[in-house]
Amino acid sequence: MGNKLYVIGIGPGSRDYINSAVTNVISQCEVIISGQRNLELFKDLKKEECVIENNLKELIEYIQVNIYSKKIAVIVTGDPGLYSLMEYLKKNLDGIEIEVMPGISAFQYLCAKLKISWNDIYITSLHGRENPELIGIVKQNFRTAVFAGGGNSPDKICSLLREEDIKNLKVTVGENLSYEHERIVQGSIEQIEGMEFDSLSIMIIENINHSIGGGCNSEKNENASTIGIRDDMFIRGNVPMTKEEIRTISVSKLRLEKNSVVCDIGAGTGSVTIECGRVCSRGRVYAVECNEEGIELIKRNIERFELSNVSVIEGKAPEILYEALGDIKPDRFFIGGTKGNMNSILEWITKVNKDIVVVINTITIESTYEAIKGLESYGFKDIEVTSISISKSVEAGEKHLMKAINPVTIISGKRYRKEWILK
Repeated sequence: MGNKLYVIGIGPGSRDYINSAVTNVISQCEVIISGQRNLELFKDLKKEECVIENNLKELIEYIQVNIYSKKIAVIVTGDPGLYSLMEYLKKNLDGIEIEVMPGISAFQYLCAKLKISWNDIYITSLHGRENPELIGIVKQNFRTAVFAGGGNSPDKICSLLREEDIKNLKVTVGENLSYEHERIVQGSIEQIEGMEFDSLSIMIIENINHSIGGGCNSEKNENASTIGIRDDMFIRGNVPMTKEEIRTISVSKLRLEKNSVVCDIGAGTGSVTIECGRVCSRGRVYAVECNEEGIELIKRNIERFELSNVSVIEGKAPEILYEALGDIKPDRFFIGGTKGNMNSILEWITKVNKDIVVVINTITIESTYEAIKGLESYGFKDIEVTSISISKSVEAGEKHLMKAINPVTIISGKRYRKEWILK
């Protein structure tokens, strides 16, 4: 059995924030792997050094070869559990024992400087990565912490936010935190946009107008955080729309999570798409529609509800999906319309190599039979069939009558990746 690999957090950067337990372990290691700036802190120990640059694959190979004969420490700035190399190392060093030693993150340090608690702050990173959900995250949270860097500087991030016309944002930027040349500045997105910052920066964005689950440019939006949007809140045309009560049950059958990736096939006006987009605040929703009026209505409703995590795929399923989604693998599918392609759509869905949930709404007996048999033939489990008959009151002079809405059948099923692979 080889040595442990130590993954060590050394705090925001200054030697003053490195705890004694960490220093003791590093002193006992023979090799230190880290960025050049961190290595400078331990030059006096005269250890063998490996510099982290664009060479992660080579460093993994080095660790695999040398861990049995040398004590190795991978040193990261801040805390290993917060946007660091820890997950990458765990994923690529199977069989090697890893011990993680925490440190003070720059995020914690900045919150302490601002005297604010951080138990309700959404944390994300644009340090050397893209995050298309950033706009939605900022809209939906009072405070958002963003690790900047790698080409995504605070001023560029503020330019992106300004282009989205999000009002009344307050931005705090912490630069070179814990170092002698530390700088903490606050201002509007316009003010921060006009400044320049070092690559070691973190932002805290406050949005006093945040709306949980997505917004809506309507004074009638009193239920922003629940499913079951009232029908009159959608922009509608001559394209069929899944009504409120049916939609609420259908979406509940999808068993959505915040990070679910949803594909709404035959999206119509986009009512199910919008419901899913509000629930999956950290995920993505793809609305598939071939009707030109429907496509326009979906786009207008996306704008109306201020959702940035929803995309429209224009075309007929399943043909368009092979090209449009590529390597993207949804884990939730809602089928509201098939244009006669039920079987081929289900066949495409089964190519997704992960656990999935499918919900299909039908209004004819033939479509119901086709959906059930299709799910059975493609190995879906836990198939449920629910017939929903809704009646709503209408005025009849001074009284009210109950008017029936066409019955809808909701068919749902799950397919488990492990069971399918074993076949």
